[in-house]
Amino acid sequence: MGRAMGKMGWGGWGGWSLVGAVVLASCAPRSPEEPPSAASLSAEEAQRFVLELINRDRAAEGLPQLGWDDEAARAGERHARDMAAHGFTAHWGTDGSVPEQRYTEAGGDHLVRENAACFFDGQERALEEEPRFDPAELEKIHDAFLSELPPEDGHRRNLLDPRHSRVGVGLAKPRGVRQPCMAQELVGVFGEYEELASAPKPHGSLRVAGEVHEPVVFGGVGVKRLPLPKPLSAEELNETSTYPVPEPDVVYFPPGFKTPLPVLVEGRRFEIDVPLGEAGLYAISIWGRFPDAEEQLRIVSLRTVRVE
Repeated sequence: MGRAMGKMGWGGWGGWSLVGAVVLASCAPRSPEEPPSAASLSAEEAQRFVLELINRDRAAEGLPQLGWDDEAARAGERHARDMAAHGFTAHWGTDGSVPEQRYTEAGGDHLVRENAACFFDGQERALEEEPRFDPAELEKIHDAFLSELPPEDGHRRNLLDPRHSRVGVGLAKPRGVRQPCMAQELVGVFGEYEELASAPKPHGSLRVAGEVHEPVVFGGVGVKRLPLPKPLSAEELNETSTYPVPEPDVVYFPPGFKTPLPVLVEGRRFEIDVPLGEAGLYAISIWGRFPDAEEQLRIVSLRTVRVE
């Protein structure tokens, strides 16, 4: 008889709720008389500046420094531009996308958490295609994330999570507006995974395979079917708050545990062909055990794939 698997940690690092995004206090156009900032950064310089701010604050807490993640930066820029162009602040996009979906579609395959800040007036704006960024405005947004207090401190916890090892920063700036919009995409890297099939069909199967890194011990593969994303208006998006990562419909465990279908495990490598149902957006999660909580499974990778 198969053993029961330990607790699924759907909270903390088992899963997470992305606490309501930071909304910028003002989005008034710059007056003609107001001189531009003497200090301005190109988009690439601004991204590196925000990375330096994050690592400065992590160093102050005795935490490891973060490296740069190009896929996360692309996902963040997509979202920052969307928010800035349509005047909203949320973790969903106007196309109905969510953080792990944007990260997957940018080529990412690890675990991403998002901090987002922009406007909330629903006003359509043209964006600067070669923006210059005031470092003081960037630091204001970052400091707003970092200054949060419990229990409403999700952005701060994202920035100071010791298990994060990479980050990408997306920035956008409407024409004639002082403040930029920002999406920080913080990444935990716990393994290497085979690319998911790009266009699986309903009622077919999907190969999920890879290898977890030490000290993680593989725990299982989770599958959640969601409706295909639908467009959302800025008004609808500005009414959202927290973004809860969806709990799996089913989790497949290694042999020896109660499971609808066993995952083949050899050392740190795992593989399984999971069955698919109706069309939808499927969230594929990888779970593992960490030395500090061996009885609790925690999510270590979250990707999405469209099935239609």
